[in-house]
Amino acid sequence: MLACKCADYQVEVYLANTKILSMDSIFYLGAPDEKLPRFLEKLGYAVFEAPPGRCIDEVLCHTNIDIIVLDARVMSESLNMCTFLRGQDRCRQLPIVYITGEDQPDVEDIRALDKVEIVSSPSSIGTVASRIATQLRLRKFAGQDELRGSLAEINAALRDFNDRFKKEIQEAREIQEALLPKVLPKAPGMQLAVSYKPLDEVGGDWYFADMDGQGRIGLQIADVTGHGLSAAFIASMVKLASVATTRGDPAQRLKGMNELLSQQMPSGRFVTMASCLYEPSTGKVQWARAGHPPALVKRAATGVVEQLLGDGFAIGFMESAEYSLLECELLPGDSLLMFTDGLSEARSRSGATFGLGKLTSVLQDVSPQADPIAILNAILDAWDIFREERLVKDDVTLMLLRRVE
Repeated sequence: MLACKCADYQVEVYLANTKILSMDSIFYLGAPDEKLPRFLEKLGYAVFEAPPGRCIDEVLCHTNIDIIVLDARVMSESLNMCTFLRGQDRCRQLPIVYITGEDQPDVEDIRALDKVEIVSSPSSIGTVASRIATQLRLRKFAGQDELRGSLAEINAALRDFNDRFKKEIQEAREIQEALLPKVLPKAPGMQLAVSYKPLDEVGGDWYFADMDGQGRIGLQIADVTGHGLSAAFIASMVKLASVATTRGDPAQRLKGMNELLSQQMPSGRFVTMASCLYEPSTGKVQWARAGHPPALVKRAATGVVEQLLGDGFAIGFMESAEYSLLECELLPGDSLLMFTDGLSEARSRSGATFGLGKLTSVLQDVSPQADPIAILNAILDAWDIFREERLVKDDVTLMLLRRVE
């Protein structure tokens, strides 16, 4: 039996530096109660064993295997098993880690087989695991060389690249989510809701909401050209520039951010953005935009929807850009909607654009008593119906502020 002892120092260091980025699959042939399979599972491998009464070739046909571990100490006729495995099309090129028994007479016959790594007894679990990791890496490296890699090896390498990419995307998404507000600010006399729908795992839209030392609510929304990882990276730059800009009103904030980002923005890239500063106690709104869609203000008393415009180039377009400041007042029941153009530029199957006209119509039809979440749901439901299941091609973000009594 395999001793459950600690590996020597070198093997421990090797395993500590070996990051299993993909769920590599191991087919283990040995005693079902052996400690080695459980140890491999703790390292992050997917370990498959042949259940009693089930043919080995049946397991191979229905399982995607990367490597075979054969424990000759607890398996009789191990040479015949190795020969059988090498005769199967699905595992002809798979590496085999062969753990010998003591005084095993057929080791040289095993050594003559292709792609068999022999581990002599006695060996620690750590030593066996490190030899398995080495063979898996060699197989993936072989798969990266299309001239000498078998189809199975190439597929293993591609699967490893895919798993690695998924892991990096997940990490990028976690970083991007950390740039968003963990909780929305709350204050008497206001309600706030946000809907954030990135097209990919990570997106080019960004928003933020916070409260300053005077009790005013700052709302920022931005849309980077393109989407995916590159757009998400620039969106993180936008967040850092926003934090670094300490100027007071929204127009000054956009001007300061543009001065910071225009020198750093990659060629052909820019960011549309809108900034709003709201005083809950008075309903006063200060607004500025940088090439971004206008905000829409719905008046509860009349049902009229107004546009908050304002002038200013997109951020990163030119270093000396200026931004105009607009002011208005929200009365009790009034709502202010900020959004990215993924909403307004979505198209139906006939090619029609959702546009500001359709968005305005939906806002007008919503009950004046509806809270921000209900209003956003009404907008998104109408948007979904309008698209007629046509694929979304951009990130979509909405922020809705409502003044209450």
